[in-house]
Amino acid sequence: MFETPFCKIEYLPDLNAVLCSWKAYCEGDDYRAPLVYGLQLIHEKSAATWISDTSKGFQSRDEDNVWLATEFTPQAIESSCQNIVFIISDDSPLQDEIALHSQILQHAFNVRSVTCLQEI
Repeated sequence: MFETPFCKIEYLPDLNAVLCSWKAYCEGDDYRAPLVYGLQLIHEKSAATWISDTSKGFQSRDEDNVWLATEFTPQAIESSCQNIVFIISDDSPLQDEIALHSQILQHAFNVRSVTCLQEI
């Protein structure tokens, strides 16, 4: 497990998934370090699913979105990960951002959104 004041990354063996739970706004290395750790967990555990809990999420900076697209996503595509799940409420202000991420990611992953972890 990896935990900072901004994010918690953990492996869920019953789902063979890496769960990324955002806790507070962050940017730069504070944003990227948990995601890099999550990629390491995917490789170590041969995880099939990445879950992003955006319940306490935030809009990312453009620089971090570029990093996500150019660094994180290509590495995830080359991993055992086959599924991306976003936990997001129906009234979340992040709906548009998550829809855009989903549209981009669906070319390489099975992508879906749920409102809680129990729906997975």
